[in-house]
Amino acid sequence: MFFPPTFSGVSQRQKFSVKNESRVALEYEWKVPEKYNNEVQLQPAKSLLMPNEEQIVMATFTSLKKKKYEITVPLFARNLYDRVKHHVGFFNPGSGLSLTQQNPTCTSGVPTDQDGIV
Repeated sequence: MFFPPTFSGVSQRQKFSVKNESRVALEYEWKVPEKYNNEVQLQPAKSLLMPNEEQIVMATFTSLKKKKYEITVPLFARNLYDRVKHHVGFFNPGSGLSLTQQNPTCTSGVPTDQDGIV
């Protein structure tokens, strides 16, 4: 992204789009280098993108000194599936997990009323 030369202290804005071209939902976050936190802002700085979803991002640049700026702002993205799979109750079909509940008190092999199953 290119911002044309401007006066110190004057902000400039540009819009651009971010698109998730994968088949999985992604969570992303812009990591502005700490020394440029006052010069560069991105909104939203953190968001979710569903498969094939496109989102508009507003970049704001404010020159604080008279100098040539060349700033690289990395975008970190991760698969939302990785974050969700550690939650309680998560089931991944084909993972080998059994959804049938075994009754540990049933000793005869045949459930009866005393086992709590009718």
